[in-house]
Amino acid sequence: MYKERGVLLIGSSFRFLLGVNYWPRKLNIRMWRDWDEKAVEEDVRLMKSLGIRAVRFFIKDEDFADESADVYPHALERLRKFLDILYENGIVGFVSLIVGHMSGKNWRIPWSRFEDLYRSDSIEKTMRFVERVVREFKDHSAIAGWILSNEISLVKKAVSREEALALLRAFSRTVKSIDRDHVVSSGDIPDSYLQETPNVRDYVDYVGPHLYLYDTDSIRHGYTYGAMLELFSNDGDIPVILEEFGFSTYQYSEENHAKFVNEVLYTALAHNASGAFIWCFSDFMHESDPPYEWRPLELGFGIVRKDGSLKPVAEVVKRFAKEVEDIEKLGIHRDFRRVPETSIIIPFYIFKDYEFVRYRDVLGFWRSIQPLLAASILLSSAGIDNTMVYEIDVEKTFKTRKLLVSPSTIVALSSTWRKLLNYVESGGNIYTSLVKGLGEFKALHEASTHLWTELMGLENTLEAGSMGIKYCGRVGVRFVRDFGIIRNGEEIEINIPIPIYTYRARSVDAEVLAVDSNGNPVLFRARRGGGCVYTMLLPVELIQAVAEYMDWGGGVQKIFRSLALETGIDIRYNASSAEVEVKAFYGQQADIVIAVNHGEDKRVIISCSKPLKNVMKIGGDASIATWSSTQVTADMPKKSGLVFYVKH
Repeated sequence: MYKERGVLLIGSSFRFLLGVNYWPRKLNIRMWRDWDEKAVEEDVRLMKSLGIRAVRFFIKDEDFADESADVYPHALERLRKFLDILYENGIVGFVSLIVGHMSGKNWRIPWSRFEDLYRSDSIEKTMRFVERVVREFKDHSAIAGWILSNEISLVKKAVSREEALALLRAFSRTVKSIDRDHVVSSGDIPDSYLQETPNVRDYVDYVGPHLYLYDTDSIRHGYTYGAMLELFSNDGDIPVILEEFGFSTYQYSEENHAKFVNEVLYTALAHNASGAFIWCFSDFMHESDPPYEWRPLELGFGIVRKDGSLKPVAEVVKRFAKEVEDIEKLGIHRDFRRVPETSIIIPFYIFKDYEFVRYRDVLGFWRSIQPLLAASILLSSAGIDNTMVYEIDVEKTFKTRKLLVSPSTIVALSSTWRKLLNYVESGGNIYTSLVKGLGEFKALHEASTHLWTELMGLENTLEAGSMGIKYCGRVGVRFVRDFGIIRNGEEIEINIPIPIYTYRARSVDAEVLAVDSNGNPVLFRARRGGGCVYTMLLPVELIQAVAEYMDWGGGVQKIFRSLALETGIDIRYNASSAEVEVKAFYGQQADIVIAVNHGEDKRVIISCSKPLKNVMKIGGDASIATWSSTQVTADMPKKSGLVFYVKH
């Protein structure tokens, strides 16, 4: 297994790692202490019958080693037997080695107190344990990867980025010194230092976010999984595996659970994920065991019930497993690849500390990334394929992207604005929206840019000492020029649920494209060299992120469709509903198209800008009703996927 073009490959081929996280149905967390070989064999055979390819499993350290980190021989024997069972059933294993946290409880790590986990003496003992296990099993045919932990930040969060990276560096170097044939990752929560792609890419072979997302808007909820995968990929910088996702069927019905997993599997495939591991394989029998006694939802995350019968989601997994084989045989990620022409810029302060720039600390990780996720969703729902790229890496996109998006910008580095000016003068295009505050948060002692006139063609006209222009409630955006698909005089209404504070500006040499309800200019276009700069003073991405429900009527999407039209972006496939996400993988004379319906049941038309000679369904629970030389009409149930092969 190795990395290429942002995905993990086996040999020269892509093989989607359809997986589950695993504790035995009959044993749960007592797996290693109360070893039952027959119970494990029964589980693994059932996995095989469902098409499961990979298992992420867990070394509960107190069952494996003593206070000196010396490994118990009987534990190694049980681990070897488990790997043998996996191999016999054609399933590979990803081993999580430091399991202090699991399912709502922190479990003892015999050789280290929790508060000492990042100390050098504790790291030394931890690496001794890691080395012993890796050396013992590095040549076992069932091994696919080594994972540092299960959510170690929930046991003890590192006090600094460098403290966390010291542990990860030691782990990576220890494993790679013994075993260079299998992948390495961290296994932590999404907002951990150990999952920051720009900072961990030298130490891990993939990033594996654990996503348990909630939202008032079920459509936005489904879209967000794909947007998160783009965030962690950093424009294909590193492969991404959705290492944990799922819900308990004690939280939601089994039917809705199955629809959710179906939606996420097709979304992960569409967004270049190298795999997806459902949490988890089965429900558990021993309900009074810790931590299930006080966390009853943890008893019901399985795709299999506690009596071994299949939940509806198991049939989803089984169907997806068969379909993905056909998709792989066509050569996805080898002969067919996504070709995005738009990237979203991730602000510098998300993954790096700068003195007196503490927006991630003040807002928190999740609030900080909301505008990025919303921008990705808005672009995707407008038919524009997109990636995300860390601000400090932005130059790598200059030759391949026609449009760069800096959404709801508080501040960017001075050097970044200068680079973007050079990019635009060379023929690129940028869109940026600006913001000074949201609700109680205000970045008053800040300026988004120093190149108001040189880059944007504007003069900032805010009064000295002003907190900014406040917007709240319903605001009309009226276009005063033709803009892409929007005609002069057309108005888009935007509902702003909480106060937003932004700038006021006048044109120096920029064209005013749109004004607000009071006639204040809010959207500008400045021509610079071979490209254009579009500046929006209403941060629509942040507004859509904090709204209880996004606007799926297509109004805001029209702004981004117009940007695509003006900047020459090819929207080859476009759905008639913003609720349906479409991603295309392009080949020489054919394409693989993945459509995901994040909304309710609907008939959708997917139009194509290139003549269609043949259309063939190759996957999904949606159906093709009709097709012609210009479009495909599909019947898409709620939360369904559709994969079709197109010849041109």
